[in-house]
Amino acid sequence: MMSNKRLYHIAISLVVAVMIWFSLILLSSLTSAPALKRFFEAFGGSFGGYVHAVIYTAFIFGLLEIIDYQKFIKKQNEGFKLNLLPVQDQLVLSPDEVAKIKLNVIDLEKHGFSFLLTDFVKRACTQYRNNQSISETLQVLHAQIDNSKTELEGRLEIARFLINAIASLGFIGTILHLAGSIGLFHLAKTEEGMPLITQSLNVSFDTTFIALFLGLILSYFYHRYLEDLDIFYSRTKSYIIDNLISRIYKPQ
Repeated sequence: MMSNKRLYHIAISLVVAVMIWFSLILLSSLTSAPALKRFFEAFGGSFGGYVHAVIYTAFIFGLLEIIDYQKFIKKQNEGFKLNLLPVQDQLVLSPDEVAKIKLNVIDLEKHGFSFLLTDFVKRACTQYRNNQSISETLQVLHAQIDNSKTELEGRLEIARFLINAIASLGFIGTILHLAGSIGLFHLAKTEEGMPLITQSLNVSFDTTFIALFLGLILSYFYHRYLEDLDIFYSRTKSYIIDNLISRIYKPQ
């Protein structure tokens, strides 16, 4: 079932895309400068630019989805400010101190300080308490972090689809307008026919250009999100391993 937030993103995308499209049509009709008019038409400033409106909808929706998850990851980085684990050099932790760390994390979560990091620390402490094995605790930590990362990456499957779909929409628009241009060839010898054919050809190639341009922008934000995701999980692993697991000392 589609989430309310995703439905909200779709609604916003549709409204903004239609507003952009009609604004471009209005600006194109009001301007008398040929170069400026051509510029507005290139971005969909004509009633034949309906494919542009679909492309804008897909682009805005994908961008909203990616920005939403980027905000989520940035918020998760606030968990490092809680100083959940000791960072002093040469410090070792006894099993009792590991248990105390878990209790402190649970107390923080009860007060609203719940992050992915707090959950990973709590689970690592719980795993060590269960079997007193540092190696198994480390293996479980790696598995939990990898699963969490895979889940977040999977949620952006729609964004990956839209990056490819936008380019495909551009080619579809090109084919449709080229077909329309071919249908106007019988007017080529008339004074009114050539401008219509030229305009249709311009729109056909403009559609592909805009689609590829917006697809590149969306792809940039998508890979920026993946970079933030990699950095967060790499930092999380290092933080827990260096300041918790590698410090545990079990007296003989």
